[in-house]
Amino acid sequence: MQDRTDREKNRAGSSPLGFGGVCLALALLALISFSLSARTAGYAGESDQAASREWVIGNQMVQAVFRLSPTGTFDLASLRQPGGREWTGGGRSPIWIKTDAFTINSTTQWRLVDSFTEAASKSGQRQVIVLQEMSGRSQVKLSLEVHPSQPFIHILHTYKNLDSKTRQVQEAHFFNLRLNTELQQVRAFYLNQMRRGQPLMFDVFEKTLSQEPNRTVTVNAGAYADNITWLALRDEVDNGLVFGWEFNGRSWVKAQLSSAWDLVDVWGSPADMHVNVAAGSELAIPGGFFGLYQGDWDEAAYRTHQYVENVLVARAPDSNYPYLMYDTWGYGTNIDEKTMQRAADIAASIGVEVFIVDLGWARRIGDWEADPAKFPSGLEAFADYVRSKGMKLGLHFVPVEAELDAPVLQDHPDWSSSENNYYFDATSLCIGNSATQTWLRTAAQAVVDRYHPDWLTQDGENLVKTCTKKSHSHIWDNSNWANSENGIDSFIKFMRSRYPKVHWENNGDGGTMSTFEAVKYYIGFASCDACWYTERRQAIYGMSYVFPPRFITRYMLEQPPTKFLTRSSMFGGPWILMQRLTEWSPADIDLARQEAQIYKSLRSLIRAGKVYHLLNRPDGINIDAMESFDAASNRGVIFVYRPESPLSSETIYPRGLNPAKNYRVTFQESKQVITDTGANLMSRGIPVSLPDVNFAEIVYITGL
Repeated sequence: MQDRTDREKNRAGSSPLGFGGVCLALALLALISFSLSARTAGYAGESDQAASREWVIGNQMVQAVFRLSPTGTFDLASLRQPGGREWTGGGRSPIWIKTDAFTINSTTQWRLVDSFTEAASKSGQRQVIVLQEMSGRSQVKLSLEVHPSQPFIHILHTYKNLDSKTRQVQEAHFFNLRLNTELQQVRAFYLNQMRRGQPLMFDVFEKTLSQEPNRTVTVNAGAYADNITWLALRDEVDNGLVFGWEFNGRSWVKAQLSSAWDLVDVWGSPADMHVNVAAGSELAIPGGFFGLYQGDWDEAAYRTHQYVENVLVARAPDSNYPYLMYDTWGYGTNIDEKTMQRAADIAASIGVEVFIVDLGWARRIGDWEADPAKFPSGLEAFADYVRSKGMKLGLHFVPVEAELDAPVLQDHPDWSSSENNYYFDATSLCIGNSATQTWLRTAAQAVVDRYHPDWLTQDGENLVKTCTKKSHSHIWDNSNWANSENGIDSFIKFMRSRYPKVHWENNGDGGTMSTFEAVKYYIGFASCDACWYTERRQAIYGMSYVFPPRFITRYMLEQPPTKFLTRSSMFGGPWILMQRLTEWSPADIDLARQEAQIYKSLRSLIRAGKVYHLLNRPDGINIDAMESFDAASNRGVIFVYRPESPLSSETIYPRGLNPAKNYRVTFQESKQVITDTGANLMSRGIPVSLPDVNFAEIVYITGL
């Protein structure tokens, strides 16, 4: 961040980047690195309301032009790839906020209060535009960020209440965009997340907007909602738009085509907002990002992955990540010290790097002291034993539930949520209530300080509770916001700040909170938790359209192990064994050890590569295949699965290879070796033998 002196130099009218009259040609030249500039038709000060002002924000992959018109309205004028398709704006303001007294929208007239640039995190640049409503009731600070080699604009609003009394914000859009379609059909692509009982299993949806009854696609996302917080659009010649939003509570985003097919609107907001903003106070609206790509849905996914890795999240903890892990849930809650020590011995011999003690280690949910009957030597001693075997320690932790006889609810029964989600024998806690949040932080710190876990698996049934109790600190009809922003978000930010070396997995009974807010603080998302092999492949197939593979954890429950089962767990992030290891035979252990070595040899390639969804979504019958290809190392790997298909072979067409380069293709199971050009391999395909039902082959592609 620049200091005040540098910041003053970059204010509108005096910035070395060109504020106050820089022409568009110069702005385009600046796209070699970054471009944040303002163009005005006159003086850019507060008093000149007649001048038209434009802000050019971009880099070598994206350029957006925002403008304040002579009449005082504010909109996105255009969004384009330099030298490519221009999605001309349709006069819609990116700022849309509804309060209990008025609505800020595209007709709102503004005066410019301030405009400046500053450094953003991850080598980015931020353009800040401060606008005040002509009526003087509100002010909005709009922050727009670009980052090197990323085709996205990050947008964040801060609303300031200038009224004389408290105003309630009831809807606030992450983004509010209108763009031209050039009269082409526009397809939408989005995914649901995981939730049992529906069932939802990261299914993919592709819809042509003009075929919708009302020409609208709605993505209902966030904790315990239907979808992931991501939407991709694409026209007939593969010009595409990607949208992501950063909110863990329930939210919605819509895409709608105009009746004339010439415009597409995309807008959305947190659901059920009733946020009071006192006079003179501010409210930060959750952020979002939007950007461009050219290609298919895999390209939209790749651009999203790169943005997540390079802008939103922290780096992986070390070069060995994602880890091979073990979780004790195969034993359920029926665990004891001696059995766990034997399991730790076997896990270490296989090559496990993190040993997680799942539900059952504590006296009860919400009472986070180790059960002395199960660990008579103390959980601290068991943790030392795990580390003596060369493994890290993980613990299962449930922040949003407590059993009725836990001290927290015995002492404070009113801290429960009004809606109970029933997690085992526990009831729901409302951690949007400030007193409950204080207790939770204290309890979680005690666990970390006493047992020193390296990894915490956060679980629970719906991490953003619904609570309408008027006795709590939050507004009774604002629990979606309170239990996300002031609840689970506040908690995890506090714990990550206090214990940065303790990594948290966002489990939540599987991937029931798959959002771009959660990805900032959690090292991984459980896909479908303790699910079967077809579901694991379905989960990685769907989730990998949105999240980089290293974030997607898979728990393998079946035993004894087979190659088909183990390889149904390898593509993605941490591979977590979850069986009764003490019941495995020496042959089972040896197989797991060999498969673990394969996983470890491929994890860095899968982490670095671009994901290609080569065949249709796994269905348990037909052959399915996934590829990761890393252009930097010119290497790739393809996992091919034959479940119940009658076919004993399949021609697989790899993608991403350099057409002019030569490649050597080898197989994990077959002795066949193929040498050919990238062009021939991609056009003619690779014949893969799959001799048996429930057979998995690994295809290695190595540049020569």
